[in-house]
Amino acid sequence: MSDFLAQMEIPAMLAMGLALFLFGMSQLENGIRALGYNTFKRWLSRSTASPAGSAATGVATTAILQSSSMVSLLVLAFASANALPLYNAIGILLGANLGTTVTGWMVATIGFKLSLQLLALPLMSIGALLQLLSDRFGGLRGLGTALFGLGLIIFGLDIMKDAVADLPQRWSLEALKGQGLWVYFLAGTAIAALIQSSSATMMITLTALHAGLLDLNAAAALIIGADLGTTSTTVLGSIGGHYIKRQLALAHFLFNVTVDLAAFFLLLPLLPTLLEKFHLQDPLYSLVAFHSLFNLLGLLAFLPWLKPFSRWIGRQFTSTTDFDRPLVGQPTAVPDAALVATGRVLSDMRLSCAVLALHDFQLRPEQLQLDAPLRRELDQSFERRISAEQRYATIKQQESDLLAFSFDLQEQKLDAQQVTLLGRQTRESRALVYSSKTLRDIRKNLVNLRHSSQPEVTALYKLHRNFIRICYHRYLPLAGDEDFTASGIESLQQLLMDNESHYHEANTAVNAMAAQDAVSGIDLSTMLNVNREIHHALKNLFQAILQ
Repeated sequence: MSDFLAQMEIPAMLAMGLALFLFGMSQLENGIRALGYNTFKRWLSRSTASPAGSAATGVATTAILQSSSMVSLLVLAFASANALPLYNAIGILLGANLGTTVTGWMVATIGFKLSLQLLALPLMSIGALLQLLSDRFGGLRGLGTALFGLGLIIFGLDIMKDAVADLPQRWSLEALKGQGLWVYFLAGTAIAALIQSSSATMMITLTALHAGLLDLNAAAALIIGADLGTTSTTVLGSIGGHYIKRQLALAHFLFNVTVDLAAFFLLLPLLPTLLEKFHLQDPLYSLVAFHSLFNLLGLLAFLPWLKPFSRWIGRQFTSTTDFDRPLVGQPTAVPDAALVATGRVLSDMRLSCAVLALHDFQLRPEQLQLDAPLRRELDQSFERRISAEQRYATIKQQESDLLAFSFDLQEQKLDAQQVTLLGRQTRESRALVYSSKTLRDIRKNLVNLRHSSQPEVTALYKLHRNFIRICYHRYLPLAGDEDFTASGIESLQQLLMDNESHYHEANTAVNAMAAQDAVSGIDLSTMLNVNREIHHALKNLFQAILQ
């Protein structure tokens, strides 16, 4: 019984060490996010002009953040929000593969070459102290969380290293000998897919190699498999989401499976020759050097083909339904990317609402005299071959999706500016639906006004038509500006006053017709109702973004 308990102590210690390591990685990610998340966000979202540039961004970002999973999350979030082009996103993901090998060098150097007790406890203590002081000095929380997480990583590694130190004497290793390298390859794939961390898999492998449980060839095969298993993060993140996430998951998987199979069948047999050529004798450094080498060679081989590869990936998984509901499956863990996604949906709603108004008043996009970029977007929306009823149904669905998504997004930690922007977006989406519904309800009345045989009635219709043209010419650029200036607020206030003046002018025209007995009864009531509905629709629209 005592022998059994002694043997069970090792798996328990390994599990505890791994749990601390993984939690430490999570804390380190949170700390870095708090320290410089906006910087990394801008870095990821900035377009790169060359394959090497996008790949270098992935390498550097992952090396700094020490988490390919976090980089994958950011890339998936910004790409599905259309804030990061597919080509750039693929380049960053491929570069992240090389960036994550930095973790192996850190573990091999710090974890096995230095005293962990002299590092772990002071780091955790300082990190905990900084977090306690964060109420007084707010900027210290991120740094404290990062240091505490780094200490936990080192402490977890120390527990695992001690747990397996005597394992060769307690357990017979005969059963491991003679196993084919493909067994270790599959084991590495399974472990990385299960624990969702290539860094943790590398730590486990280095620990086993240091204890003598694995020889170098077996450890190298396991690490190659782990490289493939880590693609499960993007695969799982793509399930049920925007089509671009499935494209990125496919690109990540195809790249890794190509590079890893080439490493297994071509480079692994040459490992002794490579070690001799680079004069490497330490097995730990040999393993991390091999890991970096095959990822570097794979990235360099792929770079010349990145553009055609991205174009081919861009033709996969496309679906018209994804364009209508891009918020379905959009992650909320990255609020800035989520707000970009909601902004894109709101922009599409504005354009659809404008198109419905243009159709109702027999106008064309060029008559609004918009700037070239906004004009192109309006042209594209105007040319979509869908009926007015289908377009209105899409607007309602988009408003419903945006409202549901905003509830999920509010569960994240949003700053004051993000809360304000989200509130403005939900208000405007409701106003857009109301405006579209109002014009839909009076559509037949507008047709009757337009085809009336009475000059006074057609003059009223033209008055409304010209005012709608002016309003959307001024409203669309203002609504698309997230950062309102004083002049923007003044322009909106002027629109509200002009809407009041137009309403008064339209009612005066109808009253004049009634005084001259040009209209009466139901026709009079209908025209007054048209005036009121147009006034309310526009007033609600302008106030939604002014509040």
